[in-house]
Amino acid sequence: MAETMRIREGVAASLGFAIGPALVVGREESAVLQRQVADGEVAGEVARFEQACAAAEADIARLCEDAGRRGGKDVKSIFEGHFAHLRDPFMRQEIAGSIRRYRRSAEYAVSRYFRQKIRKIEEEGHAPFMARIVEDIADIERRLLRHLAGGQSAGDAIRLDDKVVLVAHNLSPAQTLALDRDRVLGLLTDAGGSTSHTALIARAFGIPAVVGLGTISSDVTSGDLVVVNGNQGLVIINPDADTARRYQAMARNFYIVERRRASELRNLPAETKDGYRVEMLANIELPEEIPSALEHGAEGVGLFRTEFLYLREQHEPSEEEQARQVRDAADRLAQRKLVVRTIDIGMDKLPAEGWIPERNPFLGTRAIRLSLQHPEMLKTQIRAIYQAASGGGDIRLMFPMISSLEELREAKRLHEEVTASLGRGRSARRQLPLGIMVEVPSAALTVDLLAPEVDFFSIGTNDLIQYTVAVDRVNERVADLYQPTHPAVLRLLRDILAVAGRAGKPVSICGEMSSDLQFTLLLLGLGLKEFSVVPPAIPDIKRLIRSVTYDEAKQVAERALQMSDARSIAAFLRERTHQILPEMG
Repeated sequence: MAETMRIREGVAASLGFAIGPALVVGREESAVLQRQVADGEVAGEVARFEQACAAAEADIARLCEDAGRRGGKDVKSIFEGHFAHLRDPFMRQEIAGSIRRYRRSAEYAVSRYFRQKIRKIEEEGHAPFMARIVEDIADIERRLLRHLAGGQSAGDAIRLDDKVVLVAHNLSPAQTLALDRDRVLGLLTDAGGSTSHTALIARAFGIPAVVGLGTISSDVTSGDLVVVNGNQGLVIINPDADTARRYQAMARNFYIVERRRASELRNLPAETKDGYRVEMLANIELPEEIPSALEHGAEGVGLFRTEFLYLREQHEPSEEEQARQVRDAADRLAQRKLVVRTIDIGMDKLPAEGWIPERNPFLGTRAIRLSLQHPEMLKTQIRAIYQAASGGGDIRLMFPMISSLEELREAKRLHEEVTASLGRGRSARRQLPLGIMVEVPSAALTVDLLAPEVDFFSIGTNDLIQYTVAVDRVNERVADLYQPTHPAVLRLLRDILAVAGRAGKPVSICGEMSSDLQFTLLLLGLGLKEFSVVPPAIPDIKRLIRSVTYDEAKQVAERALQMSDARSIAAFLRERTHQILPEMG
């Protein structure tokens, strides 16, 4: 008797289609019993713990190298962040002290410390970023226990003998990185959100993925035929023959079609049928990403994140190190636009010694707040950007997470100190265009006050949406409340663009919303002229823009603004996009 076809809906994490047999992998649980050691064995247990830490650090160093080579900087930064946890002196003192004071075995002391840390985080609620921090902590605990048991880093690898759709409760970053891309057709997990580590690595590897499925690891049995629709967040278990054939064709054609679209549209402008011209820019982490961005049709870089240097090194990077990276990016772009954002990171992510992690970094010392509390760090970064700009190119400077006019003026004061010193000590430098991120409601509502102080704006929709609707987008428990189409968000976007436009200040959007095709018509109709997106999204966004008139896009935006609930707006935008590009639905 044929199995009944079942459909599950989760969070679309990585685009693409896949169909194949499922392989369900179990959780790697660490059941550690309480055990005491003899007085004479205490020093040896401490030594075993220290050796496990050293071995785990060696693991992560290898993972960092592998991640940089296989997955790019976004993936590499995950493992660089693990160094901060492993090298935390408080953690090491607590575990070693627990062994010495209570004669606990190294395994039990490690497990007890990390279990208590995870439990404390979970008891405090799901504050932003906490889901990923718990994921990191659990991975470090497993790694230390594995080494204490005499295991090696090969424990990260999941053995695959055939091509499969991998199904799990969750996968650690190391497990996801170790996957054989030639044999993993797709990924499905119970846990996770669209910005989880699993999702990020799946996108970097080009593996279709759906996460946040709740019970998929128990709903599916190894060997079941499974369809992964990473575009819509759908999973079909035991599809009927017609459905299976359709998805086999879709999976086969997806990669070919994507490559062809990029080639066809690379040198064509993003311009509506009635002549409304839009600039397509790329978001990057590393200069090495620029050739791929240009190949996809980018006209410049609208967001060059500078955090990776701070995450990669175990010290604050020097002016020369930072200048080399910016100069490298500018050289690769020739005379194209390069918007360099100063460090946008919280104290929870900084690996250097002396930084004290905060309970809720999302609302704490991060981005411009961190820079203003450590002005020499910001001034070093500004000097580095100016040093790089001395070699030519269209380089612009941008401050993140500005929330008030006072904050902006203090950042500008430090900027002016740097430019004044450069004018005295070296040949006079041209003033770089200066902009800010609009990503908190207080900035969005005071664009008229901020506009006279800056040359341009860039809207960070990820944080703007989270702060506006008070939802952690990486927490699957409330993921459905993270709504880019919430009427409050749409009204903020409309007003930012309108007020900045009246002030004559250009605006880009560099958050995930600008990379999502279903929002292209809305943003275009609201008057957005600069899209800064992940490079693979450029061809389809260009294609959609070139398929409509500006008046048609304005009608879509006006209709969306008249609607009263997020789900209806999202459905309307999907429907209109599908009408124009039916194959993208």
